[in-house]
Amino acid sequence: MITVSVYMTKLIINGFTVDGHSDYSEAGIDIVCAAVSILSYTALNSINLVAGIEPENINYSVDDETGFMSLRTLVNNDKADVIYRSFIVGIELLLEDYGEYITLKFEEV
Repeated sequence: MITVSVYMTKLIINGFTVDGHSDYSEAGIDIVCAAVSILSYTALNSINLVAGIEPENINYSVDDETGFMSLRTLVNNDKADVIYRSFIVGIELLLEDYGEYITLKFEEV
């Protein structure tokens, strides 16, 4: 199962982790893992390229083998907020059809 944890301080989202594999299908053809991966990588790259947050203010870690990604921003702006919220919308849409393969939780930090 894929566990998605979104980290918030008050109502400001400052990061997320994705951990695990969905086991929906075989590695390499698992559409649930692929969907979560593309949402995660798009958020990671957009934080810098679209929101303009400098690399020194972005902490991330990726382990494709275990299905782990951690993304935290040390500063935020309105564009970063939209990116994080779009990521959440994508995960919530996946939950509608593949909820037995993904969990989503929010944590105050």
